[in-house]
Amino acid sequence: MAQSKNTVRSSAKTLRILEAIHELGGVGVTELARYLDMSKATVHHHLSTLEQNEYVVNDGSTYRTGLKLLEMGERARQQSGLFEIAKHDVDELAAQTGELANLMMEEHGKGVYVHIASGEQAIRLDTRVGTRQYLHTSALGKAILAHMPEQRFEEVIDRHGLPAQTPNTVTEKAMLEKELDEIRKRGVAFDGEERAEGIRCVAAPITDNENQLVGAVSVSAPSARMKHDRFRNTIPEMVRDTATVIGINVSYS
Repeated sequence: MAQSKNTVRSSAKTLRILEAIHELGGVGVTELARYLDMSKATVHHHLSTLEQNEYVVNDGSTYRTGLKLLEMGERARQQSGLFEIAKHDVDELAAQTGELANLMMEEHGKGVYVHIASGEQAIRLDTRVGTRQYLHTSALGKAILAHMPEQRFEEVIDRHGLPAQTPNTVTEKAMLEKELDEIRKRGVAFDGEERAEGIRCVAAPITDNENQLVGAVSVSAPSARMKHDRFRNTIPEMVRDTATVIGINVSYS
């Protein structure tokens, strides 16, 4: 995907600093300057602007992201519309399977977790609401890629490539395209420990009554509990049914 040339360098630096603070989970000026390969003076000036506008908080010598971003993120989630429509059904899917149920949307060529619900046996993963990930690395993402217009698919791959997350990640475009064809035929995507070792995932795309892609829903669980008929039939049927219900509700909301 072509990047716009009409960007403001100072704004780009500010955003890089904000993202770095988020990634590092709280950091001092010296460490942040080293991490970003910027001068301490530059970093300090941008931090002062961010603090003044309440996007970061200064705890003595450490800066962390402010709760203002939480308010903005929640507003963005509400504006998408899908969260409010799908939340109940995703919660039900988690309760029925006892596992982790996830709702994802695509934005800027990556998958974003919009809602995560935990069943009684659900394990904890490194994903949380707002986590962004490469689409080709998970069943959720592949379900989305499989139902994208071809041009959009090409844009996403050109922009982000196919980096590996585990030894099982599909990193060859031809192999990915073959798998996406299979996903379109069966209506469900599988993740064979491609993003996190020891974890399997089953996902289905959410489409409206005009077959427009809206997002994807999935169930994730340890590989030990995702075997045989449960992995290939029982869970996929439940996930497909949930995706269908959400799609209908999206169409007539």
